Amino acid sequence: MQTRDRWTWILALLLLLLPACAGGDFGSDVVTLSFSGTATGRELDLTNAALRRFMDANPNVRVYPVPTPRLYEDRLNLYRELFETGTTDTDIFQIDVVWTKALAPHALDLKPYLSDEELKRYFSAIVQNNTVEGKLVGLPWFTDAPVLYYRRDLLQKYGYERPPTTWDELEQMASRIQQGEREGGNLGFWGYVWQGRPYEGLTCNALEWQSSQGGGNILNAQGQPSFNNAEAAAAFTRAAQWVGTISPPQVVEWVEEDARFLWQKGDVAFMRNWSYAYALTKATAIADKFDVARMPTGQGGAGAVLGGWQLMISKYSRHPEAAAKIVRFLASESEQKIRALEGSHNPTIEALYKDPEILQAVPFFGNFDVTMNEVVRRPSAIAGNKYPRVSEAYWTAVHTVLTGGDAGQALARGEQRVNEIMANQ
Repeated sequence: MQTRDRWTWILALLLLLLPACAGGDFGSDVVTLSFSGTATGRELDLTNAALRRFMDANPNVRVYPVPTPRLYEDRLNLYRELFETGTTDTDIFQIDVVWTKALAPHALDLKPYLSDEELKRYFSAIVQNNTVEGKLVGLPWFTDAPVLYYRRDLLQKYGYERPPTTWDELEQMASRIQQGEREGGNLGFWGYVWQGRPYEGLTCNALEWQSSQGGGNILNAQGQPSFNNAEAAAAFTRAAQWVGTISPPQVVEWVEEDARFLWQKGDVAFMRNWSYAYALTKATAIADKFDVARMPTGQGGAGAVLGGWQLMISKYSRHPEAAAKIVRFLASESEQKIRALEGSHNPTIEALYKDPEILQAVPFFGNFDVTMNEVVRRPSAIAGNKYPRVSEAYWTAVHTVLTGGDAGQALARGEQRVNEIMANQ
């Protein structure tokens, strides 16, 4: 994040917190807290609605949402800067599943605020991910795994009985459908869209390509880089060949929303994205023309990367009990059900995947237990607080390949950089 942008966000935070610092207009018996998380869009609307429901039920607590940068790395940098100031005016943070170890030193242990029975409702793998040196750093809020969105009507039009299950099939179907639609007059039609900007989203895409090709993970169990191999190079070279053929040239600068906007216009056959896009697509002109499937596989099997967000309380908060009450409310079964129905966000409570209303609204959630057993995890537990820099070195190397660089040279440089990062204390 640029210095000017950093201070813009910090100034916005301070302005929002002025009522809390000054005591507000609520009287001394009212507690004021801040929630720092979702930046924009439908997700922000859902969060704000949940906070209003909490405040309606708890009139002695006020919660101020704090704006954050939209991009992953910018938000993490802002969080770190806030923690470095030692501020006591920031209370609750929405954190990525791979930030738990990096932010653990600044987190309140949530275990004392939860019963064992309450904690058992959540996916055990996510609880384990969020537990650092015995401390529960974050309460699982909503989880995620990517899915392949596809135009059901176009598959039928071109004689396909099912969506692609392998990368080879995806390439073939995307190319044929794209050619046919362009010959039919839609010159701006593309076969496949994804996320290629150099950021954490590219790390997720690239790790899916690498893993499904049999190329391993970013780091091995010993913390050594393991992406400079023939299988990974082949996977990234394959993706580079999509750029300008079945994917727009601009895809190398796209994030999730860029892909979704073109998809919802009806100008794409296939899209890789997270589950949130399902509810949004249901409100568009292609609502009755699409469906979702598991991500394609390669010789290495499935490769969907685990995503998701947690709720963390700053250990510097002056109101830990009130903050814990808010976090438990937001991650409760009733609130997660609302988020699933209205935003197609994957719950972190296993029982909700058998809820008839949810399965009717988001049918593919019925297979999510299979997906959870096959997901690939980014090596944040191995890299610890070095993970953001490791990921940056990885996505930089992959982006070099996507934009025409030699795969062997790019991955060798990436490997060297990761070795340097992991060797430094």
